[in-house]
Amino acid sequence: MAARRSRLLPVWDAIDYAAKGLDKNAELEVKYINSFKGRGVFAKAPFQKGDFVVEYRGVLISSEESQRRKSIYHARCSVFMFDFYCREKAWCVDAAQEDGSLGRLVNDDRYHPNCKMKKVITDGKPHLFLFALRDIAVGEEITYEYDGKYYPWRKQTLSSDSEVDLAEDESDSAPQRRRPQNQTEKDSSDSDLMW
Repeated sequence: MAARRSRLLPVWDAIDYAAKGLDKNAELEVKYINSFKGRGVFAKAPFQKGDFVVEYRGVLISSEESQRRKSIYHARCSVFMFDFYCREKAWCVDAAQEDGSLGRLVNDDRYHPNCKMKKVITDGKPHLFLFALRDIAVGEEITYEYDGKYYPWRKQTLSSDSEVDLAEDESDSAPQRRRPQNQTEKDSSDSDLMW
């Protein structure tokens, strides 16, 4: 029987990488997918269910500053702004700046994501980490669901002159890439919060 290797608890692994401001470059790589999707992040090593995969890193800003920046950013940059609630306050991680971090390049998968975003408070600040929902094989693209109803890239072309919108509801105009789910005054998503 082979000895099991000792491994760090996933949340401590995430906090360690966040403190260093690093990604798992030995275990992840960026690849160009196509002109529609652009780039994506792929596993160079296997991940087990529950493992920390990558941080969505950028500048942590207030909701007010997020709105100001979105009004001046080009639409291609504003899609890298991740809005969320934590401890009854609206925040945003602005990852619009191309800084070499991998989390900003992880693509949306509405139906079969292999990761889930979790908030973790460390040193008094919220961080956004992706953890594996299931085992992830070498060569597999890292994905998570962005939690929105409608995004332009969720349209799937059937033929040269027809397309199907995979969204449930098109009532939102000019949707943001990532938008907090409807929240009450108390942040219901704090159940994902790790301490």
